[in-house]
Amino acid sequence: MDSTAERLTQFGLSETEARTYLAVLERGTATVATVSEATDISTGYVYDLVECLEDRGFVVVDDHRTPTQIRAIDPESAIESMTEELTDLESDLTDRYTDTERDYPGIELVRARQTLYRRLERLIDEAEDEIFMMLPVVVAERLSDPLRRARDRGVFIALLLGDGEETSTVENAAEIATVVRSWEPSVETLVTVDDTSAVTSDSSLLRGEHRDGDYSLVLEQSPKTAGAITSQWFNFWAAGDEVVSANPPELPAENLPFRHGLFTIVKHAEERDLLVTAHLFPGQGHQTLTGTVVSVNQSLLEPVTADFPVQNTLTLDIDGEEVSIGGAGAFVEDYSAKTLSIREQ
Repeated sequence: MDSTAERLTQFGLSETEARTYLAVLERGTATVATVSEATDISTGYVYDLVECLEDRGFVVVDDHRTPTQIRAIDPESAIESMTEELTDLESDLTDRYTDTERDYPGIELVRARQTLYRRLERLIDEAEDEIFMMLPVVVAERLSDPLRRARDRGVFIALLLGDGEETSTVENAAEIATVVRSWEPSVETLVTVDDTSAVTSDSSLLRGEHRDGDYSLVLEQSPKTAGAITSQWFNFWAAGDEVVSANPPELPAENLPFRHGLFTIVKHAEERDLLVTAHLFPGQGHQTLTGTVVSVNQSLLEPVTADFPVQNTLTLDIDGEEVSIGGAGAFVEDYSAKTLSIREQ
């Protein structure tokens, strides 16, 4: 059995089914007798085998002609048929799976396009606070449905689109992301979710170009790595041009993730004075700090007011003293806040 036939058996074909399918595939169209001669399988058994292959979407049997003709389905469609079977199997297994809390980072090397899309869709569907993405336009279009669901849940989504394509091809961009920027050069894929999970990938894999050596890394429960990739993402973000930004949450807005809170402050501060309560990470001497907004140094929206690409700093007036507040991992600010509550003063 050659290596291709052996690999087909790993997807549920018997050895004789694999040999029969390859014999038809190499000829495009063949008679039962031709396949029997090529595979050294009896004619009667070939009839049984091609019926099974037809049921699985690998061949078409035309028994209205004499002699009976067997036509190979193109490989892309055959692979798609196998993929659907595997997806159904994955669904069945998922129904039986009992999830347990993982207390260590998960690292997965992914080389299959459909597998990577499923991982991205799952991460998007599990997002609670924020998603940062750098993608080719065609990939964003493929992920529109899970992104729209995330936006409907109130997840903050910053989306950088690349590859020099018209961003307008993504319909209703403000429905799938909170802020969208475009960048003319081609981009690789960077995704971070909730500062805990990240995906980095050759975009050619997601576009279906299948170059040798393409792969993706999916990292889960790895905050340090996700934070580092987010910092890298902000450098690319700074090079893009803003295309659209969504309307902010209505006020009062409670317990918004820090960067979503900054977005909301910038949007509302144009028209009103704001009072903000910062809910701090533990161990800083305070649980909360409340004050009026003095300034925001941020790199999420135009006009950008940050001094460097990753800066997102909120300055509050608290009893006459100016206090600077950053998000998780803040290193130039006085305090680090997890969430912000915002109301009109």
